[in-house]
Amino acid sequence: MQPVERRTPAVLIAILAFALLVAAQLAYPQVPASWIDPMTLIVVLLFLAASVAAAWARSGPRFALALAGLAFLCGYASEVVGVATGFPFSEYFYTERLQPQLLEVPIVIPLAWAMMAFPAWRIGELIGTTPALRALAAAGALTAWDVALDPQMVGIGYWEWPDGGAYAGIPLVNFLGWLLVGLVLFGWWALVARVPHVPSRRSLVDALGPLLYAWTWIGSTVAHALFFAGWGVAIASFTAMGLFAVPALLRLRIREPA
Repeated sequence: MQPVERRTPAVLIAILAFALLVAAQLAYPQVPASWIDPMTLIVVLLFLAASVAAAWARSGPRFALALAGLAFLCGYASEVVGVATGFPFSEYFYTERLQPQLLEVPIVIPLAWAMMAFPAWRIGELIGTTPALRALAAAGALTAWDVALDPQMVGIGYWEWPDGGAYAGIPLVNFLGWLLVGLVLFGWWALVARVPHVPSRRSLVDALGPLLYAWTWIGSTVAHALFFAGWGVAIASFTAMGLFAVPALLRLRIREPA
């Protein structure tokens, strides 16, 4: 008989933030237009809280804060360079809706990079068998999320590509840019920082990161199909994120309580 898993404060915070996140995202398409911008910030902060708390519960505070901090810095630097030069995402700009902004980049944007860092890393851990493959899979999982994210945010009016693009008005090179930044982020994390690989223990603590990614996968698919960019984007995002979510979830089993 296996012992009952202890619920540490970090686990409880992660579960609470996750539950509030689900509620906020279910309400998101239904709120008045004047509420959309504050609701966007609320969703990002709840997701960030759930992600950091899940990483804290599994691997400790130094791991959780270092990964989130590194993702924030990499994301912010890439966005500043991207807005100024068009590299690596192609030419785009942020509108005035998301505030505050620093160097023409809303602060909530690197927070969004930070919130998805741990779920994407856990997907990479479950799929990859070496540090390099884990970094590649995590970068791919992060890029697949943008297949769902960008059409929604462009539709709301948070940023624009003046020249349009082949995918919902977004240039395909944007996704190569995401992959490049993801490889820098997770490559540094896996190879340079030499983060030890922690095998899955088939517990709730191990499941929280992948479940955050899986919820985003399913939630984004349904949201696009019913409310945002339509069935084309819904199918594309379902396929892209599913290529990473399905094999990761197949390798993950939640331990039954004793």
